[in-house]
Amino acid sequence: MNASHNRERGTVKTNSASGDRLSVNRKTLFLDLSGRQGSIADAISAAQWKVVPSTSLEQGDSALYASAFEVGVFTLQQSDLPAIEEIENLLNRHPLHWVAVVDPEVIEVERVASLISDHCHDYHSLPCDTKQLIGTLGHAYGMSILRPKPAVASVSSDAGSFMVGNSDVMKNLFATVGKSARVDAPVMITGQTGTGKELVGRALHDQSPRSTQPFITLSCATIPASLIGAELFGSTENGPGRIEQANGGSLFLDSITDLPPEQQMLLLRFMQSGTVERGNSNPVPVDVRIITACSNSIDEAVKSGAFREDLYYRLNILHIEIPPLRERIGDVDSLAQYFFEKHIEESPGRIKGFSQQAKIAMHQHDWPGNVRELLNRVRQAIVMCESSLIQPVDLGLGSGAAAEQDSDEPTNLDEVRAKAEGEFIRNALERNYNNVTETASQLGVSRVTLYRLMKKYGVNIAGSGRRSVSR
Repeated sequence: MNASHNRERGTVKTNSASGDRLSVNRKTLFLDLSGRQGSIADAISAAQWKVVPSTSLEQGDSALYASAFEVGVFTLQQSDLPAIEEIENLLNRHPLHWVAVVDPEVIEVERVASLISDHCHDYHSLPCDTKQLIGTLGHAYGMSILRPKPAVASVSSDAGSFMVGNSDVMKNLFATVGKSARVDAPVMITGQTGTGKELVGRALHDQSPRSTQPFITLSCATIPASLIGAELFGSTENGPGRIEQANGGSLFLDSITDLPPEQQMLLLRFMQSGTVERGNSNPVPVDVRIITACSNSIDEAVKSGAFREDLYYRLNILHIEIPPLRERIGDVDSLAQYFFEKHIEESPGRIKGFSQQAKIAMHQHDWPGNVRELLNRVRQAIVMCESSLIQPVDLGLGSGAAAEQDSDEPTNLDEVRAKAEGEFIRNALERNYNNVTETASQLGVSRVTLYRLMKKYGVNIAGSGRRSVSR
């Protein structure tokens, strides 16, 4: 009990020759624009905190940039309201565990209430009970040091994305990638569409001894069956294919279950011999690590005979499964913030971040499209947002005006999921010009399953004005 209490207050008990003493490493910024609340700062300092006082936003900004703080205190009174936007900007630049000390006269102001809700760990009203404030400040400090910093793997794809996550499943994924990268065996990556399979493939390459050599990618779902053989193995007319281009490095084959049977046989032959043939030319030795990616339905493809079992076992020496976003919902905040910072230049206005309501909505969403859907929604919100903070409606996760609601609005979670899944399938078909084969591949399901889902959710591509291909 005592140990927990001491940790919560941000202190550590140590032993010395003179007995137990209290070792303190707590520090807080005290921002008081009025300059009239010095007694509060003195009380915090008397409680063995190192207090860095500031009576201007410029002074506070400089202190926050010059030194690391876990927590901060700011006062907010009637005289501070003209500077509310500048205060909000400072809190956005420095996302500490803030505790506000607020004049009761201003707490009813809508913008003040929003600022406290979006940025503060807690708040106290003036006149302030300093003992309670110090307890709140200690709790905020304890929570800040207990909360791990987001883990970011410095692994970029061609699009410049990064692997981001601090959940247990992502920590396990990072560890598995690190172990798998050290050996040269083939790796099969499975997971739902949008989970980042190519990112994991890139991570395997970048952390391997082959990292200075080429990383070549090929999506088996996007190249016609009549051309994929030459694209992969090369030809006398066009020269080396992707396998030879990856010599010394890694070849990433996405949607491997879409590889036609003839090319499956040739890929198996290459993996057995280590050589490729361009037409009637002599065999060319190639040293390449094969990394493949597919949906979890590859087992069904093997059972049905659509994918060679012997090739499957050749490719699946090491297996990495990427969890869907709904199984690591704790990573949503750090992922959304990363995408926000990456694409904020697309904003037509001055957006500072996500409102608390937006964060709640993101945590409650099921994310059928996984990380790719999150990226798309954040980019949409950056463009659509008309206030300083992104709201649920900007992400497409909240209701708009009452006029936009109708009798078709879902009334329970099952209806919400059905509506979201139907809309997601409808959007995926539209992106692929109603090509059912490509859409099924992107969604990680078979064409039969996609047709069944289309029927279930009433998705009909007939009569569409766009080019329809459903081979």
